[in-house]
Amino acid sequence: MSKTALVISGGGSKGAFAVGALKAMFARNPALQFNILVGTSTGALIAPLATSKDIGLLEQLYTTVRTDDVITTYNAGNRFLTADSIFGVEPLAGLLRQYYTDAFFQDLAGRPYHVLLATGCLQTLEAVYFSSRPLDLPTAHQVIPVHKADHFRRAVLASACQPVFMPPIEVVPGAQPLRQYVDGGVREYAGIQLAIEQGADEVFVILLSAELNTPVEKRYTSVPDILMRTVEIFTEDVGENDLAIPRLYNSALEYMEGVRANLKAHGIPEQKIEELLSVPGNPFSNKRKVNLHLIRPDGYLGGGPGGLTFDPAEMKAMVDKGVSGMNRYIAGLEPGSSILV
Repeated sequence: MSKTALVISGGGSKGAFAVGALKAMFARNPALQFNILVGTSTGALIAPLATSKDIGLLEQLYTTVRTDDVITTYNAGNRFLTADSIFGVEPLAGLLRQYYTDAFFQDLAGRPYHVLLATGCLQTLEAVYFSSRPLDLPTAHQVIPVHKADHFRRAVLASACQPVFMPPIEVVPGAQPLRQYVDGGVREYAGIQLAIEQGADEVFVILLSAELNTPVEKRYTSVPDILMRTVEIFTEDVGENDLAIPRLYNSALEYMEGVRANLKAHGIPEQKIEELLSVPGNPFSNKRKVNLHLIRPDGYLGGGPGGLTFDPAEMKAMVDKGVSGMNRYIAGLEPGSSILV
C-alpha cells in the first residue's frame, strides 16, 4: 500500500514558511492525506495541527505570536552560571496547553496516521522520536509511543527547545532512568529516513533553510547571538546530510535499473541478471525509489538567530513566501508526476 509522508524541519519562527507551503498544498489538493507526519522543533508544533488541515488556525498561530508569547528573556550573564537555559519556555508551554488539549490528543491517538516528534536525548546522545501511536513497521530508530496528553505536549516542547537557549525537558517527569530531551535538530533536522523506513513512497519535505543562504550582514558581538548563529550553521549542515542519504539511494537505484536494462539489451536472461546482481551484503537490497518533494525558501527568511524572533509582520511575509514557494514547485512538476497535479 502506497504511503504519503510530510516532513517539516526546525526553524523557530521560520515555521511560518511551512504554514504557507501547506496552505498552497491543500488549496491544490484538499483531499491530500498524510500517513506519516514527522516534525522537528517548530515542525513538531505544526505537524499535529496539519493533520486536521486547519490552516486558518496554523496561520493565526504563526502570524500573531510575538517573542514574549514564546519565551521569557532574562539577564543572560546571570543565567549562564545559575540556570539550565538562557530563556524560559513557560509561555510556549502555555500555548501548547491551549492548542493541544487532552481532547485533541485523544482524537489524534485514535487516528490511523502517525505523528512523530523528533528530539535528542542528553543522556544517551541518541535521536529519539515520540509517536502518537505505535509504528506499523520495525524501525532502526528509537521511537517511543506516547499514551498521555501531557506527555505529548512535553514531547512537542522538548522538540522545540534549542539546548542552552531553552531548557531540556523530561517528557515523563520523574521517570527512571533519567532522560532529558532537547531540540531534535541536534541529531536529525528532517526525519526523512524514518518516513521512508515506515513505507512512504511520496515524501514531502519542507526545509526552513535555503539551499544557498545570502550572508547576514551584521556584526555578532554577544555570546548568545554568536552561539545561536553557530547552532544555525550546525543544524543546516545536519539538514543537508538528512537529504543526502535518500538522494544517494535514489541515484544508486536508478543506476542499478540502468545496469539491468543494459544487461537485458545484451541478451542476458532476467533470472541470470538477478543472480549476477545478488551480491551478499548489497546495501540496496530491499530498498525502493521514493518521490522526494523538496520545498524550501530561496533565500534567508529572517526570524533572527535561531529563529527565536517572533515578529508578526515578518512571519506574515514568511507565510506568503511559503505559498509562493509551493506554487512554484507545483508549477514545475510534470503532469501526472505527483499527487499534487
